[in-house]
Amino acid sequence: MSKKLRWAALPAALALALTLPLPVRAAGTGYSDVPQGAWYAEAAAYCREHGLLYGTGEDRFSPELPVSRGMLAAVLHRLAGSPAAAGELPFTDVAPGAWYADAVRWAGQRGYMSGYGEGLFGPEDPVTREQLAAVLWRYAGSPAAQAEDFADEGEIAPYALPAVDWTRSAGLISGVGDNRFAPGAGAARSQLAVILMNFSGLSRVTSVSAIDVMCQPCGVAAMPDGSLLVTDQYNKVIWRVTEGRSSPFAGADTVEDVYGQPVGGYHDAALLKSLFKDPWAIAPFLGGWAVSDAENGVVRFLRPDDSGTVNRTGVTDLGVSFDHPTGLAADDAGSLYVSDTFLGVVKKITPAGQVSTWASGLTEPMGLCWADGSLYIAECGGNRILKVGGDKKVTVAAGSGTEGEADGPAAQASFSGPKGVAVAADGTIYVADTDNGTVRRVRDGQVTTILSRDPRDVTALFPAAPTGLLIQGNTLYISDTFARKLLALPLD
Repeated sequence: MSKKLRWAALPAALALALTLPLPVRAAGTGYSDVPQGAWYAEAAAYCREHGLLYGTGEDRFSPELPVSRGMLAAVLHRLAGSPAAAGELPFTDVAPGAWYADAVRWAGQRGYMSGYGEGLFGPEDPVTREQLAAVLWRYAGSPAAQAEDFADEGEIAPYALPAVDWTRSAGLISGVGDNRFAPGAGAARSQLAVILMNFSGLSRVTSVSAIDVMCQPCGVAAMPDGSLLVTDQYNKVIWRVTEGRSSPFAGADTVEDVYGQPVGGYHDAALLKSLFKDPWAIAPFLGGWAVSDAENGVVRFLRPDDSGTVNRTGVTDLGVSFDHPTGLAADDAGSLYVSDTFLGVVKKITPAGQVSTWASGLTEPMGLCWADGSLYIAECGGNRILKVGGDKKVTVAAGSGTEGEADGPAAQASFSGPKGVAVAADGTIYVADTDNGTVRRVRDGQVTTILSRDPRDVTALFPAAPTGLLIQGNTLYISDTFARKLLALPLD
């Protein structure tokens, strides 16, 4: 659910031209052409304050000026925090030194905006209402939504239909009167300012799984076809999630305790007849899937036709014992890393069955992620994120070690019981700061909270106890063990 939106007079105003007399300088707005009581006045001030949409010179905002494609790319780039984008510009009509050049490069690489073909972007072309809806929808992660059809629904381009549904359901772009959307009409700067202000207040997190009945999702991994595998600590099973629909992948129903809760067990058998006690993490291994079964003290191996135990029957008799195995990660050579949490070590299992200790002396290591030749560890008991290179040297990637919830320089920032970690292709680290109920980002030596619950809005969709993390493309998937949700957050 979105936060309460500030749209009192907006629907009618979107269809009207600005006709109010303009003072020399309107008190409180900062612009000479924005009256204090204008329906977009608050939004114009908000966008200036947050660096999203600036004036056009000489204290003017130019509210009726059409929004161009270059302008839209620029404000979207600012909304994302102006992230860097490498590579050459793919458009011949965008000069490298243009004020919107970096934004166009970034928006094109992310897939939020595309060109017309033949190397053209059309940076000075006006943005249509359906184009604006589509760009915002892509940036939000292409969430599914349903809305009442407009009277001119048949005039909306097929590519923009789901976007228009979403922007209408979210209250971002309404009709222009007579239940019409006017997809080909242009958008003015005043309209864009209000949309940006309200879009900034939306939760960009969406729920991607129908798993919602007494479920405790923890680990998450991606299958080659794009489906997700999710471990469920409550039902003691592994789910397969495809296009928002969940189906059992491994694990069978077990007896219940006196409170009616599944007890789980241990049984190696066909996938849907096997029993788990506490499936924690899941990761690709040996052409199948490894699952850490924490309470059973083993790592299970899922083949297409059965369920086995890595340290007993899955590969060979390794003679390895675990004390509460949790986090799993696979490296580029196919080796598996296991957080042996209560022993304070991370173990490595090669495809040939060789076992070694990769890191030791840790305090309750949990979530793992292999990226760019290094292993990243969420040290839950130590409130830190660690990095272990090929030389097995352990360094601190973020966290002072003191329990807390402070952003800032990575070495000084504080976490509280982090259980999950994921690393993007550009080296950005994402942390499931579980006990704080937040998702944190480590970029350019700085820790920033990017997702947290707003105590003023009990209906907003935010994490309560994020645990497992997975990056797929431009999306961060978050397993929330307390809220019983699998969430998706578009990445900037």
